[in-house]
Amino acid sequence: MSLIDKFGRKITYLRMSVTDRCDFRCVYCMAEDMSFVPRSQLLSLEELSTVARCFSELGVNKIRVTGGEPLIRKDIGLLFEQMGQMPGLTELNLSTNGSHLDQYSEGLAKAGVNRINVSLDSLDKTRFKSLTRTGDLDKVLAGIQAAKAAGFKRIKLNAVIMKNRNADEVVDLVNYALAEELDISFIEE
Repeated sequence: MSLIDKFGRKITYLRMSVTDRCDFRCVYCMAEDMSFVPRSQLLSLEELSTVARCFSELGVNKIRVTGGEPLIRKDIGLLFEQMGQMPGLTELNLSTNGSHLDQYSEGLAKAGVNRINVSLDSLDKTRFKSLTRTGDLDKVLAGIQAAKAAGFKRIKLNAVIMKNRNADEVVDLVNYALAEELDISFIEE
């Protein structure tokens, strides 16, 4: 059985948000004082695993786990372990701000995560803090190194480029990506 959209295209890719919470408050993404969905209204990890399995059985072979920041979800490693064992799933990917990659990279690799996308909008500590309001650039860079050390070959940076904020860092970000053998995508606000 396959999922087919109204244009006759086979659906093989699912993006699954596991939380709306994040430990950053990026200026282009969240207000400083956010109100979040009550935890009681979020699907449990077991329910998320069931949803992923159902989609996998319907022909989805690629799942990207997103948030907010997925790695702040309590016991998130269990969900990755469950999804990594699903037959028919050929890609299990993660989008993250990188703030917790240093502690999760090895477990993610063992669970079967194939690719990681990391948000990185600046290589300047002061500017990074200003753009994220709460982020620590050193933690994100350490997370990227931890992901590389865990064996991830497919790490991509996503940089939101904003006029008068960080547009002057495009070349620096490209040079960093080249030096670290990472892919990079630029996103215009």
